[in-house]
Amino acid sequence: SSMGRAEIRRFQQAAEEVVSFLKPRLGGDTRAKIISHTDADGIAGAAILARCLYTYNVSFNVKFTRPLKPDEVAELGKEGHDLFVFIDQGSGQIEAIHKFILSQKRDVVVIDHHPGEFPEHPNLAYLNPHACGLNGAKDVSASGAVYSIVEHIDRSFRPLVGLAVAGAIGDRQEFFSGFTGVNDTLVKRAIDLGFLRVGEGLRLIGRTLSPVVECLRLTTRPYISGISGNPSACRSLVDTLGLSPSSTLVELGSEAERRLRDALFARVGSLATSEEFCHTLWGTTYSLTTEDLVGPRDLREYVAVLDACRDLQKSEVGFAVAVGDRTAQTEALALLNSRQEQMLEALGWLVSHLDTFKLTPSLRYIYFGSAVNSAMVGEVLSLAMESGLVTTDRPIVGIADAGAEELKISARSTPGLAMLGINVGRALARAAGIVGGKGGGHDVAAAARIPRERMNEFLAKLDQLLSGGDR
Repeated sequence: SSMGRAEIRRFQQAAEEVVSFLKPRLGGDTRAKIISHTDADGIAGAAILARCLYTYNVSFNVKFTRPLKPDEVAELGKEGHDLFVFIDQGSGQIEAIHKFILSQKRDVVVIDHHPGEFPEHPNLAYLNPHACGLNGAKDVSASGAVYSIVEHIDRSFRPLVGLAVAGAIGDRQEFFSGFTGVNDTLVKRAIDLGFLRVGEGLRLIGRTLSPVVECLRLTTRPYISGISGNPSACRSLVDTLGLSPSSTLVELGSEAERRLRDALFARVGSLATSEEFCHTLWGTTYSLTTEDLVGPRDLREYVAVLDACRDLQKSEVGFAVAVGDRTAQTEALALLNSRQEQMLEALGWLVSHLDTFKLTPSLRYIYFGSAVNSAMVGEVLSLAMESGLVTTDRPIVGIADAGAEELKISARSTPGLAMLGINVGRALARAAGIVGGKGGGHDVAAAARIPRERMNEFLAKLDQLLSGGDR
């Protein structure tokens, strides 16, 4: 829309203002600190900036962390850096940044896509889609914002656009119809410049990395009942179709891939009519064509590698891959493999315990206990919804042990429910607060920690808030 174009132009102008702020500070004696989020978007964004700083001989170090608390920002202010760059965070910490960093006459750049207020300061530059009338949850990720800055610093950074698209995919900003806003512009430019190739195929992790039998066995997005985690079923399906079991999907070619798709759809019954399941299994694929990037060629696999590094507390390994360190690839792919095995096991547990879901008027919940690592529960719920394992007529909640005293609560909802005014982030924050816990998140994804002995009270409160008490 022409309206969207005006906002995108404003965003690009804002990016150029950050360039004017940064360029004079890219001298050889600048000491920079990058503070970025631990997830795929944060890793990709940090890598894009790091490659730029490295080119200008700026010495820097990188810290991957969830958004910092005020006392942590205060500690940061005591470190001897000239320039602090916050990526995928900072908007919610702006008060502490003013108080503890800008007050010391240090330079700060905030590149974020979360909403926030931006009191002006001569030593502060920021780029945020919300300040330009764009939606930071959909239109651009943090890595897309970082890329929008560095491509204006020098054209030689253009091949890094693939990392910006990876960050957007990592933050679930790819929709059934493709990308929106700045992301859409970046993807189209990446294709035009020849840095990304678009195709159509099975969107499975392992499509370029693993033999097809192994790719099918390990698939959890979507989880395919009877196939996922079942090597003999995978083998016989591949044999029946007369495909080479040791070839990757990409090597088998598009005609074979279509036959395999049809065979999988035939197996899943009514799920074949679910838009979500179909789009998760089959659709647009993006491949990196540039030698400037190491790691998997398939962008969804690339994101899976970065996600696995985050989940196994090794964001810096993903960062090493994203800055082009070939020696980090082996470890990163091993991390992806163990993460896939863990996720397969977790979903296998869920599938065999589907009958333990409890239904309340406004939610479904399941108690995982210690069967599933509490850090994985949210993702398990997301995959269960995408794979059609649970009905999505109301939000789903997973409860897992987190130490002896606490429970970790994860909630997942759908855009459709959000349009009805159901906001799990707000409801979770309030219900957790009432029982002496803490939590929050977005309208469709949230988490909390609560005292173990107050679980029933918490669930009753949450149910009440979701039933219209908090819309």
